[in-house]
Amino acid sequence: MGDLNLSRDEVILQKTQTLILNGVRHEAVLTGRRLILVTSETGSIHEDILFAEIDLAKSGVNKLREPIITLNVHSPGGDKRTIELIFIRLDGNQHIAELEKCIAILRQHNVSVEAGNHVAGPAFSGSGQRIIPGELTGEEQVSRPAVPELTPFGTTRQRRQPLPDETSPQSPLTVIAAVLFIIVVLMIGLVVAGQMLNGKNVPVNQSVTGSNITTRVVSSASPTPRTQVTSGTVSSAPALTVPKNGVWVLISYRGNFTGYIGAQGRQIGINSSGNQSYKLPVGDAMIEGLIEKEDGSPEKIEVGIYNGGTLVSKSETKKPWGGIDIHVKVGPAIGNPVVTATPVLITTISPYAFLPPASIPSSGVWVRVYYPGNYTGSIRAKGLIINVNSTGDRFYPLAITSGMIDGSIEKQDGTANALIIEVYKGGKLISRSYTAIPRGVVNINAVV
Repeated sequence: MGDLNLSRDEVILQKTQTLILNGVRHEAVLTGRRLILVTSETGSIHEDILFAEIDLAKSGVNKLREPIITLNVHSPGGDKRTIELIFIRLDGNQHIAELEKCIAILRQHNVSVEAGNHVAGPAFSGSGQRIIPGELTGEEQVSRPAVPELTPFGTTRQRRQPLPDETSPQSPLTVIAAVLFIIVVLMIGLVVAGQMLNGKNVPVNQSVTGSNITTRVVSSASPTPRTQVTSGTVSSAPALTVPKNGVWVLISYRGNFTGYIGAQGRQIGINSSGNQSYKLPVGDAMIEGLIEKEDGSPEKIEVGIYNGGTLVSKSETKKPWGGIDIHVKVGPAIGNPVVTATPVLITTISPYAFLPPASIPSSGVWVRVYYPGNYTGSIRAKGLIINVNSTGDRFYPLAITSGMIDGSIEKQDGTANALIIEVYKGGKLISRSYTAIPRGVVNINAVV
């Protein structure tokens, strides 16, 4: 979760489980003044709502029989809108407890509250057909996109199963057929196992005589070699030898992985598997990168940073489809050969040099966003929010004369082009920042 821009005297009262807002996973943070909705995937703030802007908070269940809180919110400009927060089912009705905590906090801070029934019992359609939670009949269509179910290893693509109290009745014939099938399978297994055991006891080159039939078992000229595996061991890729010269990144995972690593403006794209090593021709720098598993396996992926053969940092994860963020500072490269050469002056081009010429407004407060591709995000100042979804060079005016400006803008593609954000007041540059990371995010924090 990113920076929430809390005031010094602002205290967090409640952080909720994962919620669903418009089909996207969020977390809700309630302080003594406001409700903050943070996007789970990016960690950026999606909504920042003062308690004074909430006209009504109503709890209940939606058509999918999921516990919800419906917020009626007005903006300083007089616009009104409705926000529906859906609480994903948790064991032991923990999601109901979190919903009630949120309602209690809103009530304590003078928000009008209507508390309804939170228990998601069975529902029936107009024709009397029973509805399983998470499914709709043809009479009831809901526009919210489906959200994957949570499992101990991430999300599942299988269809949601009915709750224990909603198990559909089964015919006795079905049960009898299932029992008979299991018995047949067990009998076949016993017969096959017996044949295998008897086969192991037949001597090689021994003649077996039966009624008018003689069978001879002859050993193969080249017996098939057998690999013995010690109980509890798992085969893995060959171990890597850590080089003793310079800065290296070593990645170990039996499956496929992808991502990038780099430092000082240089990046290496990664798409491989097994044990791999990558040398970074840098020193005394911050190593940045992201390595992600390309499958849902719970096996461990490791990323190690070495300098001169010495481990500087190691990170790992067993999470299916998991990723490892790399932010490691290394000192001067150790073990590289010393080469005496004529000093060469290297000129680093500033990313701001790529900004096209523009006429800066001479009055007021403005935020300039420049990126050749698409970008989205929001800009906030004194409770006012400007939603951003554009491309190219854009100026956004803020109806303030002084105060704090915050927000975040995110690249929508994987290029290494720079996303640049500048803040101006009265024609003068107040702050500027950028990112060249694929799908990177630039946070806005400026005082004008």
